[in-house]
Amino acid sequence: MSDRAQCLKIKLKPGKTEYAIAWIKNLYNQSEEVKQVLSNEGIIVESIFLEKGSDGEYLILYQKTENLLKAYASFNISNHPLEVATKLFINDCWKDIQSLEVLFDT
Repeated sequence: MSDRAQCLKIKLKPGKTEYAIAWIKNLYNQSEEVKQVLSNEGIIVESIFLEKGSDGEYLILYQKTENLLKAYASFNISNHPLEVATKLFINDCWKDIQSLEVLFDT
Protein backbone atom coordinates (compact mmCIF):
# COMPACT_ATOMS: atom_id res chain seq x y z
CA MET A 1 0.00 0.00 0.00
CA SER A 2 1.16 3.48 -0.82
CA ASP A 3 0.29 6.68 0.99
CA ARG A 4 1.48 8.72 -2.01
CA ALA A 5 0.18 6.98 -5.15
CA GLN A 6 -3.05 5.44 -6.33
CA CYS A 7 -4.51 3.94 -9.45
CA LEU A 8 -8.28 3.70 -9.78
CA LYS A 9 -10.33 1.77 -12.31
CA ILE A 10 -13.57 3.69 -12.71
CA LYS A 11 -16.51 2.21 -14.58
CA LEU A 12 -18.44 4.84 -16.48
CA LYS A 13 -22.22 4.98 -16.40
CA PRO A 14 -23.86 3.73 -19.62
CA GLY A 15 -24.07 6.42 -22.27
CA LYS A 16 -21.55 8.71 -20.54
CA THR A 17 -18.34 7.73 -22.34
CA GLU A 18 -18.33 10.39 -25.06
CA TYR A 19 -19.27 13.10 -22.57
CA ALA A 20 -16.51 11.92 -20.19
CA ILE A 21 -13.92 11.94 -22.97
CA ALA A 22 -14.91 15.45 -24.06
CA TRP A 23 -14.97 16.75 -20.48
CA ILE A 24 -11.53 15.35 -19.70
CA LYS A 25 -9.98 16.53 -22.99
CA ASN A 26 -11.37 20.01 -22.26
CA LEU A 27 -9.05 20.15 -19.25
CA TYR A 28 -6.24 20.90 -21.73
CA ASN A 29 -7.98 24.23 -22.39
CA GLN A 30 -7.65 25.03 -18.68
CA SER A 31 -4.19 23.56 -18.19
CA GLU A 32 -2.77 26.40 -16.08
CA GLU A 33 -5.79 26.36 -13.76
CA VAL A 34 -5.66 22.55 -13.56
CA LYS A 35 -1.96 22.64 -12.67
CA GLN A 36 -2.61 25.20 -9.93
CA VAL A 37 -5.51 23.24 -8.43
CA LEU A 38 -3.53 19.99 -8.48
CA SER A 39 -0.55 21.72 -6.91
CA ASN A 40 -2.77 23.13 -4.15
CA GLU A 41 -3.93 19.57 -3.40
CA GLY A 42 -0.37 18.24 -3.35
CA ILE A 43 -0.87 16.19 -6.51
CA ILE A 44 2.40 15.79 -8.35
CA VAL A 45 1.17 13.67 -11.28
CA GLU A 46 -2.33 12.92 -12.53
CA SER A 47 -2.96 10.85 -15.65
CA ILE A 48 -6.27 9.56 -16.98
CA PHE A 49 -6.59 6.71 -19.47
CA LEU A 50 -9.58 5.14 -21.22
CA GLU A 51 -10.11 1.38 -21.28
CA LYS A 52 -12.83 -0.10 -23.48
CA GLY A 53 -13.94 -3.56 -22.42
CA SER A 54 -16.67 -5.99 -23.36
CA ASP A 55 -18.53 -5.02 -20.17
CA GLY A 56 -18.24 -1.25 -20.60
CA GLU A 57 -15.82 1.64 -20.58
CA TYR A 58 -13.48 2.54 -17.75
CA LEU A 59 -11.30 5.45 -16.79
CA ILE A 60 -7.94 4.53 -15.31
CA LEU A 61 -6.86 7.33 -12.99
CA TYR A 62 -3.28 7.44 -11.73
CA GLN A 63 -2.24 9.97 -9.11
CA LYS A 64 1.05 10.61 -7.39
CA THR A 65 0.73 12.91 -4.40
CA GLU A 66 2.68 14.34 -1.53
CA ASN A 67 0.07 12.66 0.72
CA LEU A 68 -3.13 10.95 -0.48
CA LEU A 69 -5.17 11.71 2.64
CA LYS A 70 -4.30 15.40 2.47
CA ALA A 71 -5.13 15.48 -1.25
CA TYR A 72 -8.54 13.86 -0.58
CA ALA A 73 -9.27 16.30 2.24
CA SER A 74 -8.27 19.31 0.15
CA PHE A 75 -10.46 18.19 -2.76
CA ASN A 76 -13.46 17.44 -0.55
CA ILE A 77 -13.52 20.84 1.16
CA SER A 78 -12.62 22.93 -1.87
CA ASN A 79 -15.11 25.34 -3.41
CA HIS A 80 -12.85 26.21 -6.35
CA PRO A 81 -15.03 26.30 -9.50
CA LEU A 82 -12.94 23.65 -11.27
CA GLU A 83 -13.21 21.28 -8.33
CA VAL A 84 -16.96 21.90 -7.98
CA ALA A 85 -17.30 21.05 -11.70
CA THR A 86 -15.16 17.93 -11.17
CA LYS A 87 -17.39 16.77 -8.33
CA LEU A 88 -20.46 17.19 -10.57
CA PHE A 89 -18.67 15.29 -13.36
CA ILE A 90 -17.85 12.43 -10.99
CA ASN A 91 -21.44 12.24 -9.76
CA ASP A 92 -22.79 12.33 -13.32
CA CYS A 93 -20.41 9.87 -14.98
CA TRP A 94 -18.79 7.48 -12.51
CA LYS A 95 -20.58 4.24 -11.68
CA ASP A 96 -18.13 2.02 -9.76
CA ILE A 97 -14.59 2.54 -8.51
CA GLN A 98 -12.00 -0.17 -7.98
CA SER A 99 -8.71 0.69 -6.33
CA LEU A 100 -5.88 -1.14 -8.07
CA GLU A 101 -3.09 -2.47 -5.88
CA VAL A 102 0.13 -0.48 -6.09
CA LEU A 103 2.92 -3.04 -6.29
CA PHE A 104 5.81 -0.67 -6.92
CA ASP A 105 6.10 3.10 -6.88
CA THR A 106 9.11 5.37 -6.50
